[in-house]
Amino acid sequence: MFSGGTLYQRHLLNLSRIRTQHSDPVAEHLYTDGQSMDDFQIMGLEKLSGSDEYRKTMEQLWKSKLRTYRPYGINVQE
Repeated sequence: MFSGGTLYQRHLLNLSRIRTQHSDPVAEHLYTDGQSMDDFQIMGLEKLSGSDEYRKTMEQLWKSKLRTYRPYGINVQE
């Protein structure tokens, strides 16, 4: 998981991992399920300021709230 970067930085990282077929859950989901770059979208949920620790905590809370952890989603709990 990549926490703490801007939405733009995270988007670029995901696109790079998809193009290079990196062994990353987001990338693998797209290149192994017959999808393409056209199927990839990203949307910010909340604009946060504060420490990296606070932003990482909020990201974990959003993942729990939206049920994006396995087995419902592709995120892995740390």
